[in-house]
Amino acid sequence: MKKFILGLLMVLGLLGAAGAAPVPADDAVGQKTQAYFDDVFAKLKLAADQQPDAATFREAMKPVVAGVPGVFGGSFIDKKWVIRQVLFPSHFLARGFDLKGVSQLHYFQDKLKEAPGPQLSEPAHGNLMQPRLIAMRYPVIKDGKVAGLVSVMVRTPFFLKAVGLDQAKAYKIICLGKEAESVGTLGENYKEFKLALPSTEWVIKYKMQ
Repeated sequence: MKKFILGLLMVLGLLGAAGAAPVPADDAVGQKTQAYFDDVFAKLKLAADQQPDAATFREAMKPVVAGVPGVFGGSFIDKKWVIRQVLFPSHFLARGFDLKGVSQLHYFQDKLKEAPGPQLSEPAHGNLMQPRLIAMRYPVIKDGKVAGLVSVMVRTPFFLKAVGLDQAKAYKIICLGKEAESVGTLGENYKEFKLALPSTEWVIKYKMQ
């Protein structure tokens, strides 16, 4: 139980967890990327610490919406992985959707049972109905047990701009060993850094102009 609680309290330095080497100090993009996720997860933690439910979720998430550029939406997910509330009323059709049937989330559902912690999904490719997105989730803990999750979805181009990857000639994002998104051809002499969370690992390779 002590290890469980300590793991949940870790926010600062989360991206250096799980044995990953620190992002090199001279890698500006790497440092910005680490700072970006540290900041978003810190804001999600503040929302989760309020132990929101479907009725109070939107109020708890106001600092996230105000402080994170490019928020597309978000949701309060109950402990059974069913969406009970959405961040923006226009997404009301998502309420009641059971995420247990989403194969891309099975890994994260298992991780939540094993070791509850912040979750960062791989970039979604998007389609005509939905833009490219990055999803982040944080567990809500009540009486030492997972009561649900607060989540936020950020438009990928806003993330890329925030960390400087929008200026890259080429980049590749690899999640848990699988390529999730790439632009251009890296060739030789590219930079690479690793980011780790309790539930996932990203490797980003890039080459600037």
